[in-house]
Amino acid sequence: MAEGKLVLFAPAPYRWLRDELTKLLAMGHRELFYHSHDHKKVLTWRRIQNVDVTWGAGQEAFQKKSPVERLLQINDAAAELTRILYEQPLTAASVAKGEAIAADMIRCIKEDPGSVAAIGKLARHDDYTYYHSARVAAYSLAIAVSMSVRSDEKLRSIALGCLFHDVGKSRISLAVLHKPGALSPEEWDLMRRHPAFGIELVEATPAPVFDRVAREIILHHHEKPDGRGYPHGISGAEIVMEVRIASFADMFDALTTARRYQVSRNRYEALDFIRHKLLPGVDADVYKAVVELFSKPGGTG
Repeated sequence: MAEGKLVLFAPAPYRWLRDELTKLLAMGHRELFYHSHDHKKVLTWRRIQNVDVTWGAGQEAFQKKSPVERLLQINDAAAELTRILYEQPLTAASVAKGEAIAADMIRCIKEDPGSVAAIGKLARHDDYTYYHSARVAAYSLAIAVSMSVRSDEKLRSIALGCLFHDVGKSRISLAVLHKPGALSPEEWDLMRRHPAFGIELVEATPAPVFDRVAREIILHHHEKPDGRGYPHGISGAEIVMEVRIASFADMFDALTTARRYQVSRNRYEALDFIRHKLLPGVDADVYKAVVELFSKPGGTG
């Protein structure tokens, strides 16, 4: 709207860049009209913008909180973003929000890796689908920091890959995802395709922020060192360390969360179960790092 008149700046399906919108605002344009068939997209964009890590406290007040308090709020924001991803197509706006959440999570974990001990206490079966990716990202970052990964760039790749590692499940019916009993062979085959679905979705997103490591996490987080994973059955050194970390975090969260068909284990019971039952299928160095992480003061809460 300019001087009371509608002005066509770009026809559909033009994708506005943030800089372009900023310039329009600087020029005095305060309203942007869109076609009615784009209404659902606009509502989704608004929902994404309302995902706030600070929950109204403001960034300065948020940063004054303890790492545990901040991480719990970050988890809530990440879970709400995941809920949107399951209901709406993956967009550049949702990816940008994921980047912001990842940055806050990285700052928190670098300050206190042991703060991840708090998130497991709140794990419940009724929110598993939405909170799972947030917890996997937090666990993975804490493990990486414990293994002396300090580069923000590497941590960013891990966080983004983990936050979106299950995005491919958005193509699977919630009835299958929430099924209380065992999956049928057909349902299990569909579930095993979610890593490939995920890669298809991120590659179709007009936001080239997923680097090689993030994509490896999305595609290969169910691969196993012994070659018995999926979708490609790769093994050993073929699986990059960041994927091994994410894979362990994914399994660890599943074992320590109560679900309709499983009683949850505490973290020590889970680590003992992994050691005696699953160790050939996990990276031994990652396992040792997790044991050390929860053995440190502050990591046992």
